[in-house]
Amino acid sequence: MRTIKTIATAVIGMLLTAACTTDKGNKLTYHIEGTAEGLADGQQLQLANDEGEPFDTIVIKNGKFTYDGKADSVACYVINVMSDEFNSVNYFTEPGTIAITITATPGQSTVSGTIANDALQRLSEATNPYYEKIHEIEEIIYKDTVLSKDSEWALAERYMQVYSEINKKIAEAAKQNVDNELGFMLATKYIAPADSPQLVRELIDKMPENFRQRPIVAGIEAQLNAGEATEVGSKVGEFTINSPDGTPVNIRDEVAKNKITILDFWASWCGPCRNEMPFMRELYAEFQPKGLGIIGISLDDSAEAWKQAIKDLKITWTQVSDLLGWKAPIALAFQVNAIPFMAILDSEGTIIQKGLRGEELKEFIKKALD
Repeated sequence: MRTIKTIATAVIGMLLTAACTTDKGNKLTYHIEGTAEGLADGQQLQLANDEGEPFDTIVIKNGKFTYDGKADSVACYVINVMSDEFNSVNYFTEPGTIAITITATPGQSTVSGTIANDALQRLSEATNPYYEKIHEIEEIIYKDTVLSKDSEWALAERYMQVYSEINKKIAEAAKQNVDNELGFMLATKYIAPADSPQLVRELIDKMPENFRQRPIVAGIEAQLNAGEATEVGSKVGEFTINSPDGTPVNIRDEVAKNKITILDFWASWCGPCRNEMPFMRELYAEFQPKGLGIIGISLDDSAEAWKQAIKDLKITWTQVSDLLGWKAPIALAFQVNAIPFMAILDSEGTIIQKGLRGEELKEFIKKALD
């Protein structure tokens, strides 16, 4: 389930803990020279690896701490302040001396000293203001349990706008650092091929040859090749999926009934999807007489929950589901990794746009049906 409350945590986790493995064999080391500001002597710091597993502790002495570790592979590790679960700093296990300052205030720690760690610090400085805005939105959601639907929608839109700005900063950092471990991590672990296929291809093409030889890159290239089948301009494949009453629905036959059709990937358990349904009802009421069709493709695995949601949300357009969750063949073909997700098809089944929501979706539909 992906909601406003959990997406930001997932985003930060993906950015800060994704591993970047290099060729092994060279028994290199890194040395941390650390400074603790506002933290008492004797306080313990916990080191965790790229999987989030603790592996050692450091004790602050005279406002300082040091550590020596192996750097025969490069990964993004974390140092946690054990007395404050929200206070941590990340660093790359890159050969050389790494300067780390941990402050008593979460989010203000710094790292520098090697190419990837310097780049990581620059990225943190560029994105921290946006993450602070996300945290503000999360606080509103957690504290206000009686938000109106309009307020929830407004917060969702605000969140997506901030998230979009973070994505821009990430893309910029990936391009600027494609020849070092930060750029490699962003290109292979953070920027989704399904969301930004052209950017990911560009980054892979510009990587040093030794980066391109890593196994993860081959997997991403295979994913990119598979995704071309559902790029804008391609025809949707042959998919026959059951309606709530068990009637098989051929997607191509269904879209042929309309001038344009929205494929709306959603699920009963998805809060943002449910919040979007009033807007989708209005969109359908306004443009269905002009030739708009909608096919709701549920990523539920419970028939009862799916059917109840259709009833509760007053959905009147075509609904289908394989009840296979994220493993639904059509969702895999479109590389859906977050919902709601929209794809727009013409009457011949050609994909004419993807990824629009809200007012952008409405404007596109309006122009397409004029």
